[in-house]
Amino acid sequence: MSAPSLGGVSVPRGNGSTEVRLRRGSSITDFADKINANPAALVTVLFHLGEMATATQSLDEATFDVLGAELGYVVTVVSPEDEERELLASFSIDFDAELEAETEDMLEARPPVVTIMGHVDHGKTRLLDAIRKSNVIEGEAGGITQHIGAYQIHHIHEEIDRAITFIDTPGHEAFTAMRARGAKVTDIAVLVVAADDGVMPQTVEALNHAKAAGVPVVVAVNKVDKDAANPDKVKGQLAEYGLVPEEYGGDTMFVHVSALQKIGIDELLDAVLLTADAALDMRANPDKDARGIAIEANLDKGRGAVATVLVQSGTLAVGDTIVAGTAHGRVRAMFDENGENLDVALPSRPVQVLGLSSVPRAGDTFLVTDDERTARQIAEKREAADRNAALAKRRKRITLEDFDQAVADGKIDTLNLILKGDVSGAVEALEDSLLKIDVGEGVQLRVIHRGVGAITQNDVNLATVDNAIIIGFNVKPAERVADMADKEGVDMRFYSVIYGAIDDIELALKGMLKPEYEEAQLGTAEVREVFRSSKFGNIAGSIVRSGTIRRNTKARVLRDGKVIGEGLTVDSLKRFKDDATEVREGFECGIGLGSFNDVKDGDTIETYEMREKPRA
Repeated sequence: MSAPSLGGVSVPRGNGSTEVRLRRGSSITDFADKINANPAALVTVLFHLGEMATATQSLDEATFDVLGAELGYVVTVVSPEDEERELLASFSIDFDAELEAETEDMLEARPPVVTIMGHVDHGKTRLLDAIRKSNVIEGEAGGITQHIGAYQIHHIHEEIDRAITFIDTPGHEAFTAMRARGAKVTDIAVLVVAADDGVMPQTVEALNHAKAAGVPVVVAVNKVDKDAANPDKVKGQLAEYGLVPEEYGGDTMFVHVSALQKIGIDELLDAVLLTADAALDMRANPDKDARGIAIEANLDKGRGAVATVLVQSGTLAVGDTIVAGTAHGRVRAMFDENGENLDVALPSRPVQVLGLSSVPRAGDTFLVTDDERTARQIAEKREAADRNAALAKRRKRITLEDFDQAVADGKIDTLNLILKGDVSGAVEALEDSLLKIDVGEGVQLRVIHRGVGAITQNDVNLATVDNAIIIGFNVKPAERVADMADKEGVDMRFYSVIYGAIDDIELALKGMLKPEYEEAQLGTAEVREVFRSSKFGNIAGSIVRSGTIRRNTKARVLRDGKVIGEGLTVDSLKRFKDDATEVREGFECGIGLGSFNDVKDGDTIETYEMREKPRA
C-alpha cells in the first residue's frame, strides 16, 4: 500500500516485516526499484531523516536500516558469499548443486593444505625454510614475512610418498585479514611457539583464527635447542586455551623442533599427516573444471599479472579461461614453486598462473568458465559491486542538524591516502589495518586508491586533486615521478615494515607527530656490470647518475621500480683499483654492498642518509 511519509511524500510502505534484499553498496535507486517507488521521493524521505544523499550514491547498511525502518521494510544487505552465489547463478553456475551431485566414486584423495601461524620472531619463516630446504628469509624487512606464497613438498609417511601443501602467511597482527583468509583455505594449522618465549599475544590471536576456521591444530614447539627452552611450560600454557597435549589426555599433537638445527622436521610432517588422516576427509573431484582461491598476486614487468592460485577442486590446465575476482584471462602458462612448467594442476596444488588481465586480490576465488566473454562479464560485475561497496564504506554519515556546525568548528577532517605496494595481499592488509585505526569521531581516513607496482604519474595527479598522501610499501616512484611529486607538493612516504606506516598515520590523525627523521638522497648509480671478488663478494660496476656516492652511507637496490634490497651499506667504493671516499655524478666506480650479492645489470643503487627535522 502507499501512504504519506515525512514531508508529505507518498511512497509504497511495507508492513514492518517485508524483507528487501540489496547488494553491498546499493543506491537509493536500487532500493526504489525493489519497492516500486520514485527515487526522488526516497531522497526526500532520507533528507527529512537527517541524511543527505543523491539517488545514485552508494549507501552503507546503517543508512538503509534507518530508511527501511521508516518505510516499514526490513533491509537485508546480502553477504559477500550470498552475493557471489547470486552473481554466478545469473551465469548458470551453481557450485552448491555441483557439490551435491558428486558421488563417492568421483572423489579422490588430495594432499592436506597447511598454514603456519604464530607470534612474530618465533621462527615461522625459518621453519618453513627448513621444511622446503630453500631460503625464503633473505630480503625480508625486520624478519617479517611480507609476501604470501604457497609451496608443495613431498614426505615419506608409513612408506608412502605423500604431498603436503604449505601456505606461508605473514605472522603478525597487522595482517589479520590475510591470515584469517589463509585459515579459510586451510585443512590444518601448525602453531609455532618458541620454547624459550612461551605463549605470546599473537600466538593466542593465531590460535583464535584457527579455531574460528574450524581447523585442527598441530603445535610445533620451536627453538628447543636453546638453553632457556622450556617445552613443558608451553604445553601448560596452551592447555589453558584448549590445546591439551596427547600425553595430558588431550588430542593435540605437540612436536619439539628446531628450525635452525633441522631437528624434528620429519616428526612434524608425520604429525601433520596423522592429524589429517584422523580428523579430515581430504578428497576432491579432479575430473571437472577447476576452482580455488588466489593466494597472492603481483605485477611482473616482463610477464604481466602473475597470480599464485591454490586449486581446491577440479583440474586446472594451460589454455583454460579463468576469472579470479575482478581479473580474467586465459592461462598462458603455469609454474610450480621451483619455476618449472606445468601443464595441469590437480586439487591442493599451488601454481603460478600467467595470462590474467589484472592483479587479483589475495583471497579472491577463481573458477574456470566456458569462454572468455563469460569470464569478462563476471569480472566486470564483480568490479562494479566492489566499487559500489567501497563508495558506501567511504561515505561518512553525518546528520543535517550538526553538519554546518561541525564544518564551522573545523571538527571534520579527512586524511586521504593512496596505497601502492609490491603485492596485492600486502596492500589489502595495510588498508584493512589503517581503516581499523580508532581516533574518535573528529577525523576520518579515506583510501581513495590502492594498487600494485611502482608509484606513477597518475597516482601523483590523483593525490594532487584530492590532497592525498601516497604510501609506498616496498615500492618506489617510477622515472620522473619524484620530481613531479616535489613540484606539486605531494607527500610521498615509503615503508618496508607495515607497522611503521600504521604508527605514522595513527600519530598524524591524532595530531601527535613528533620530530621525524627525513631521508635525504645522496646519489644514485646504475649498475653496468657485476664482478665477482673472493674478498668482497659481488662488486657492482656502476656509473653515478646523480649526486654523489659515498662510502659507509646507507643504500638500497631497486629493480624495475621495486625495492629488492633495503638497509644496506656501501662497504667498499673503488675508482678502478684505488679505494675512494666518494665518486661524483658522471664517473664510473665499483660498489660493494657487503653480504648482499643479488645485484644485476640494470639495477639502480640509491644512497641516502637520515636527517632529523622538526615538524611544522
